[in-house]
Amino acid sequence: ASSSRAIGSHFPVWSRGILPQISGFLFIGILVGPYCANLVSQMHITMIGGMINKVSLAFIAGAAGAEIFLPELQGLLKPMALQVLLICTATVTFCATGIFFLESSQVLSVTSVSMQPNLMAKASICLLMGALMTARSPASAIAIIAELKCGDTKAGSMAIGVTVLSDIAVLVLFALCSQLVRATSSGEDLGPYVLLGVFFELGISILMGYATGQLMRLALPPRLEADCQYDMCTKKGEDKAERLQTSQIGSVFLGFLLIFILYAVFCVAEGCSDWTGGKLCLEPLLVCTVAACVCGHDELRREGLLEALAAWTPLVLLPFFTLAGASLQLSSLSQVLPAALCLVVLRALGVAAGSAGAGALSRVFLPQSHTSKETVQYTWLTLLAQAGVTLGLVLEVQHSFKGAWTQPFATLIISVVVINQLLGPVCCRFGLQKILATEDQEEEDIELGSCSPSSDGSLTTPRSNRFHLAPKQTERAGTQSVVYVLEHPPLADGLVKKLNQF
Repeated sequence: ASSSRAIGSHFPVWSRGILPQISGFLFIGILVGPYCANLVSQMHITMIGGMINKVSLAFIAGAAGAEIFLPELQGLLKPMALQVLLICTATVTFCATGIFFLESSQVLSVTSVSMQPNLMAKASICLLMGALMTARSPASAIAIIAELKCGDTKAGSMAIGVTVLSDIAVLVLFALCSQLVRATSSGEDLGPYVLLGVFFELGISILMGYATGQLMRLALPPRLEADCQYDMCTKKGEDKAERLQTSQIGSVFLGFLLIFILYAVFCVAEGCSDWTGGKLCLEPLLVCTVAACVCGHDELRREGLLEALAAWTPLVLLPFFTLAGASLQLSSLSQVLPAALCLVVLRALGVAAGSAGAGALSRVFLPQSHTSKETVQYTWLTLLAQAGVTLGLVLEVQHSFKGAWTQPFATLIISVVVINQLLGPVCCRFGLQKILATEDQEEEDIELGSCSPSSDGSLTTPRSNRFHLAPKQTERAGTQSVVYVLEHPPLADGLVKKLNQF
């Protein structure tokens, strides 16, 4: 883990900002895995993989849910919903129809599809593949946004919002397509009661997440305004440093407590299927996402929640991505590489078409969202990564269906995830940098307004819009810039007295 962290931290520097840190974690995992150096054997992965994956998936779902804060996303909710709707529709359409026709015309060999007994069963497997392709990687998005320090920007909020909403949508699509596969492959009836059962299970998962969110609120102490004012008014450096150190220790402890709660509810939701004999199948990822989202909407505890999760983010993502790299079955990847590459291309086309279409519609019908051309062109690049959610759903397919087609199906989907996880973070970083550059330029243009240089070199404004121009230092991902902020001049005493009369 130490070597993975050391090399991963240098990947952005060595690649001149192209490769993120998690690519380094994956690379080290591949090198030490059973198919290269074998320092981490298959036995080690079996022994520790289950525990690490469950903790990481619970944490990732919680961290993604904590990023959803409706008051901050008021102007982005409609564009995000439009993005999710069109991207999911285009992705399922492109992937399902593409694989079905390529396999039917014998241009491409897809073992899991060709093993089906009839045409409807083959179509249902293709739809299940398309549903899984709508999943994203919250871990990749969170890691890259944290690395670029753009969590408070419109681009960062849009990327993490669409990612989280897509993972909620994929859970619904997966539940519906699973019932379709079960009906077509085993002859079960797909009636209205089955569909009602699916939505009932999703409702129970949401209620369980809400209850867990209330438990997380009890675990977090409220951040009172007096504490914030004390931090602002403290003048002694030693007192500040001591208070900062105490706050960091408290965040680590609270983060551990929150991770324990998320892990416990994840295990309970996952075990419901075994305990009820398959009659009640909850969605553990949805439970953790809703729990953190509910807790994060408590304004007195939101800051503490984000600080506690941020303190554990590198400690959780490091072993997760390193283990993911070590778990890659390189031999299986070479066997299904043609079909995997085809599915990767179809998925990218679907994401690009859906995202560009949603961006174009937002520019026309949602002008208040201020969607730029660069946002339309590059948003789809931030949504290509795929990781934990898809892998968890693949494991659920193998657990729920006992047919021989599940093994080649899992191999193909995992191969697609491998390729997307290697390419997705790189594309996400590139796309975010392009959009952030445009946002910074637009912000500077708005703040500068109609400014012109005077004879002494300072910036002045017209008499009707005369403000004081104060330099403001900004910093993001190691770059600094000076932005001149328009500030009102102090009002005259006579004017203040007249205003106070009202």
